[in-house]
Amino acid sequence: METSVPDIQHRLMAASLPALPQVLVQLISHCESEEGGMAALAELLSRDAALAMKVLRVAASPVYRRGPVPANLEQALTAIGIDMVRTLLLTESVYQTFNGFAATRGIDLRPFWAHAIATAISARAIADKLGYAQVEEAYLAGLLHDIGRLALVTAAPDEYAANFHAEDDDALCATEERTLEITHPEAGALLIEGLALDSFLADSIRYHHEPLERLQTSHPLVRLTALADAFATHAGSADGIPPAVARMAGFSQEEAREHAQTLAEQIAHLAASLGIEVAKETRPALLARRTGLAATAILGGDRLNEKVRDLILVSKTAEELRKFHDANACTRAIVKSSVVLFGFSDAIVLSGSAGSDILTPAALEDGRMRLSGLSLPLDEGNIAGMAALHGIAAFHIPPRVASVVEDQLLRFFKTNALVALRLSPSAEEPVVLLGAMSAGQAQLLRNRQHLLGDFGRQSGAILGQTVQHNDKAGFPDAALASEFQLAARRVAHEVNNPLSIIKNYLALLDRKADNKQAFGDDLSVVTEEVDRVAQIVNDFAQEHQARPDDSADVNGALAHAARMFSESGSLHPEVRIAHHASREPVRAAIDSRVFNQILINLVKNANEAMANGGRIDLRNAGLVPRDGRHWIAVSVIDTGPGIPDTLMPRLFSPIASAKDGPNRGLGLSIVHDLVTKAGGQISCRSSNAGTVFDILLRHAPFHAQPEPGERG
Repeated sequence: METSVPDIQHRLMAASLPALPQVLVQLISHCESEEGGMAALAELLSRDAALAMKVLRVAASPVYRRGPVPANLEQALTAIGIDMVRTLLLTESVYQTFNGFAATRGIDLRPFWAHAIATAISARAIADKLGYAQVEEAYLAGLLHDIGRLALVTAAPDEYAANFHAEDDDALCATEERTLEITHPEAGALLIEGLALDSFLADSIRYHHEPLERLQTSHPLVRLTALADAFATHAGSADGIPPAVARMAGFSQEEAREHAQTLAEQIAHLAASLGIEVAKETRPALLARRTGLAATAILGGDRLNEKVRDLILVSKTAEELRKFHDANACTRAIVKSSVVLFGFSDAIVLSGSAGSDILTPAALEDGRMRLSGLSLPLDEGNIAGMAALHGIAAFHIPPRVASVVEDQLLRFFKTNALVALRLSPSAEEPVVLLGAMSAGQAQLLRNRQHLLGDFGRQSGAILGQTVQHNDKAGFPDAALASEFQLAARRVAHEVNNPLSIIKNYLALLDRKADNKQAFGDDLSVVTEEVDRVAQIVNDFAQEHQARPDDSADVNGALAHAARMFSESGSLHPEVRIAHHASREPVRAAIDSRVFNQILINLVKNANEAMANGGRIDLRNAGLVPRDGRHWIAVSVIDTGPGIPDTLMPRLFSPIASAKDGPNRGLGLSIVHDLVTKAGGQISCRSSNAGTVFDILLRHAPFHAQPEPGERG
């Protein structure tokens, strides 16, 4: 009997998007909503016995425990902390989701993964070219961009199997829409959103078939993923990578040609590093059509399912580690993350200084200080020394004979197996993670060497950056001087804005005095701008910082900015400005002075871009839904010539502008910092018809009376 579309949709949503138990979905949602408390979370968790046991086991580890073993789930969750609970739930959801791809085993996944890896390698190269800092996130986005095809064939194998190896283009999406009422980009985005991963990762999957012209002003991760897919698709074609695609990716035509020529070789090298056998002749015509690669670089699907799963886990764990700016705090976070990821019953970090031949425990917490007296020789007589010297995970599993110090650690940890993993890039100043577990767990972990290696490299790199940051903070040097110089330039830039407004208002007051007109509110504007100059200088000196406002009246701030620029004569003669209020009054969770500073910078930039005249609109769209929550949407729109494509990738960096003057290029960098520090988001869309800066701000409860310093 023919299967109906609604039935397929039901299976898709219930079984594959995401393929998670309802309790796990609710737990993830509860953590992300930040509503309720540990009691409600514990009540949800109690409905899944296996997951509840995992939480209790992690909380009982000495790494988390401070005092007696937690007696119940609520105490266990409190001991772990909400951030690590999210990591634990993410780990579980990723495992269950990728285990759900078992139904695809009857299909040859090797061409699928060949294209995925080609896109991932291309995404990393493009991220490097465009200056996108999170290159590993780009790699992950490329690897996952077609993951919706796995979701569809898992949920509806009979209906979708015939299309699984079809050419990945708009025709395939149209077929998917017609037969299943959902495309693989949409399915993949839903899958990633179900795992509670970063929204831009989901968006990079959702939009990877969009025309590249539409993505020019999108988030860099979204844009470079679509470019990487185009690179991988065209790499082996007779015409090669299209010039427009290469140009948008920051490649010369020669560089694009070299990338295409080496892509198959890089995939084969990756296959060898993963220990995966490379088939010599498998679907050559399909690969030539799907990936443009020689048929010598096709990988086994099951192993790659595991690799993708591990990459997600390490990538999201690394994201949590980047929140720490203190080396000791980062070290302890690495230890806690390892307990969740690898199932360690306990763990410590060992380190050695340059020229030293011993490893000693680092960043120990209270109650564990007796371990500080231990030292392990930096040699091959113990697993920590082996890991430090050779950079690979080393195991102690019976019947291997332990050294004396290893035996001490085994008794301290009350276990019979250990694993050591180097975190530092070399053995010159080694940092080693040492984890304890049962022999059976260690045997299983031995088969996951790549997860250990990826975790070691990423967490070690983040720890190294944290140490360097701490060193800079403690010892003034050229880098610190450069930071101070940039801060001084920012102050000069920001002081210049109110000074320009004051100068224009003084000229206006002079004209009014000559005509015997009333000054009205003009003097109060001058007073406010003088106060703003003083506040900017005081903030830089970190003296007498004003107490920030809790919120800003958005409609009032837009009206004030429009009136100030139009009445002061700060605009070019042929430039007009208008503001558009939301129907309902809204307050944004941002200091009112900071919001005014953002608006002044953006309006000033728009005015300077329209020397021949034009229009500036300040628009408040009110509350809008984005990423599962409501934001206040504010737009600053101009009808100028647009921003050159070459500047868009680094638009918010301190050197993006081509304007003359000593403070050129700082305004948008300052705006970006102010918006993000307030917990908001800013993006830009630009064409030859004009430029739009879209700002999303967290909303705050509205109070009828404006706060001091705000103008309606």
